[in-house]
Amino acid sequence: MSINNQLLQLVRKHYSIIIILLLALVLRLFALYEYGLNLTLNSDDVGYTKSARVLIQTGMLTYHQIGEPTVHIMPGQSFLLALVFLIFGFEEVGLYAARVVISLFGITSILFVYLIGKYVFNKCTGLIAAFLLAIFVPQILTDNLLLTESPFMAGMYVLLYCSLKLANERKWSYFFGVIFSYLLCLMFRPTIALYPLVLLIYLLLKKYPLKMMLKQFLIALVLLLIVLGPWWIRNYIHYHEFIPLSGGTGNPLLLGTYQGSGYRYGEPYDDVIKKINKEHPNISAYENMNLQKEAAIDRIKLWWKSDPKSFLRSYTIDKTIKQWNTSFYWKEIFGVKIELMQKIHKLTMVLATISMTLSIFLYKRSLSENVLLFGILAYFTVLNNIFFAFDRYNQPLMSIWFLFIGSIISYFSQKTKSIFRLRS
Repeated sequence: MSINNQLLQLVRKHYSIIIILLLALVLRLFALYEYGLNLTLNSDDVGYTKSARVLIQTGMLTYHQIGEPTVHIMPGQSFLLALVFLIFGFEEVGLYAARVVISLFGITSILFVYLIGKYVFNKCTGLIAAFLLAIFVPQILTDNLLLTESPFMAGMYVLLYCSLKLANERKWSYFFGVIFSYLLCLMFRPTIALYPLVLLIYLLLKKYPLKMMLKQFLIALVLLLIVLGPWWIRNYIHYHEFIPLSGGTGNPLLLGTYQGSGYRYGEPYDDVIKKINKEHPNISAYENMNLQKEAAIDRIKLWWKSDPKSFLRSYTIDKTIKQWNTSFYWKEIFGVKIELMQKIHKLTMVLATISMTLSIFLYKRSLSENVLLFGILAYFTVLNNIFFAFDRYNQPLMSIWFLFIGSIISYFSQKTKSIFRLRS
């Protein structure tokens, strides 16, 4: 059989997902064409761009200040952008190329969301979830910004897919897929670090052989040491202490103490920052973060001592609502107003919550897989509640809700078709 015939058969077999992927690519490229380089948050996206340029020019990973080695971020995004800039240059061509690369990560996420939906539920579920992600306006926006969300999201869904395949098929290729994607995610966001605990629960539910699990754990540990070892050495050289991932948790932890309801105390956030900067004017960004962490811990202790009920409510219910109540959509594109998008988001979350509940009962054969999907949502929700509840941190998780929505639409669609067939 010729290569052309093989490609034709492949297209015919997978034409539905290919159309969705092409639609997603067109929408993202059209956004890039329509808004160009003006589509920016003037925030972390600019910070990562500057970091990549300095990395090429000096060989030093920086973020806040040029000439100061940073541990505020993981190196993934800066190295990714630096690679693109090395090929295409620093100017407009390089910036456009970088956005195209980020969009391709977005397309990868859509593909693996489809594969996960197809594997856990059915093909229809995968197609619905992929389609929803393809046209989800906040995600189209995010895939045009030079942020960590899109690369991290792609890595996370590869990780999730390989985890599912590993638990059910127990092939070494999927184990290495898990390790590769996990390490890739770590390079962009340290929040994935405790994912192995979620995976462990899933593997135990699937009665994964303990002997094989132990052997693979030891191999994973060695690979982790090999990959992260240079990062640890580099951090120790600059700061003379062991920094396993990033050192930027102080600010999110401090900001998190100003969220919630109930007891109000202490100085305003801006005053705390000004006080630290005034009393310690010549310290590094990392040392500044540690002082913010100390201030946050003091505030947490005082809050707990003064009003434990409001503390518990704030760090569980209030923050959970805060981070899931809105969608990360700061710039309007395609004429979609922010107010309309937030209404759509709230409707989506109601439908998704109902769908997830129904899915547990309607897809009993996929109960363990449902536990894994819910476990991912719960893990990141709890983690964000500890620090700063922010809708941007949950952007990569929206596709899991789309999977639950797709599973219920697919289920009732099939039931409706069965009823009509019986009547005819």
